[in-house]
Amino acid sequence: MFLRDEEAMNYFAGVTLLTFPGLGIYLGTWGAIWEMLILLAVFLFGRRRGLVMTMVLVSIGYAVPLIIFGGTVFNQITLVPLAGLLGVFGWQRRWPVNVTFFWSALVVAVLGAIPTLSFLTQGFDSKVINDMINSAIQQYDASGLLTVIQQQGMTEGQIRDSLQQVIHFFGLIIPSLSAIVALAEYGLVFYVVRRWFKDEEPIPFIYWRLPWYAVWGGILGIVFYLLGDRFSWSILNGLGINLMVVYGSITLVLGVSVYLYMLRSPRIPRVLKFTIILASFVYFFFSLVSIIMFGLFDLVFNFRHLPEES
Repeated sequence: MFLRDEEAMNYFAGVTLLTFPGLGIYLGTWGAIWEMLILLAVFLFGRRRGLVMTMVLVSIGYAVPLIIFGGTVFNQITLVPLAGLLGVFGWQRRWPVNVTFFWSALVVAVLGAIPTLSFLTQGFDSKVINDMINSAIQQYDASGLLTVIQQQGMTEGQIRDSLQQVIHFFGLIIPSLSAIVALAEYGLVFYVVRRWFKDEEPIPFIYWRLPWYAVWGGILGIVFYLLGDRFSWSILNGLGINLMVVYGSITLVLGVSVYLYMLRSPRIPRVLKFTIILASFVYFFFSLVSIIMFGLFDLVFNFRHLPEES
């Protein structure tokens, strides 16, 4: 007796939830691919068997390696796939797509950033920083770039100070970079699953939008940064910077959606469209900032006049 495609898919999704966390640790190959496969299994199994059964299998899948290998397993794996449970809950409750995605993506970003939050207070070890700077100076020297920079009036000490500031800033935003990677993984799986089930009409990219209240995350990022800078609270300052980096990436995508929507408007002459596109490449940095701001303010002003969903 052969299994039907749906039964086979349920079976393999359930096996994935039970075995992949432990298998990833045992093989030492846990990474983005493992997270996306488990996320996919959460969505597929959850849509067919329900949230409760999915939670049971996910809990067992994570509990077994925790019992066998101890608490150190969380140095190798992340909890990012658990955010898929909120996506399943949203689908069961028939939330609008943008609402389901926003709240589950918020959980994804938090779970993705948690393992790297120590960088907000500690940053890189001083020895690691010195090694990185020495390595960079040696590369500059070998390539002749060090001599060119010194001819411009900068001493080696100033170069080292500049590199230290860059490394410090990079260490500060590592949580937000981890959150962005997790968001990219989740967004891809979320999109694939929606196309897979075909229970709703696909939303064209030019109509992508988040709920209006999503703008408060960006506002909080600015407020945290300003308060942290005003009162010299490094943790609050770092939290604000990371929030702004995450929202910058999100609103960049939304801004591109608005940008392409505007370019498709029949009211704009083709010559003007070509000029706008050309100017976007010539003044790339200005255009990038403008697109990010377009995406942020579209959450409030709804430039495309899309119907609001709650």
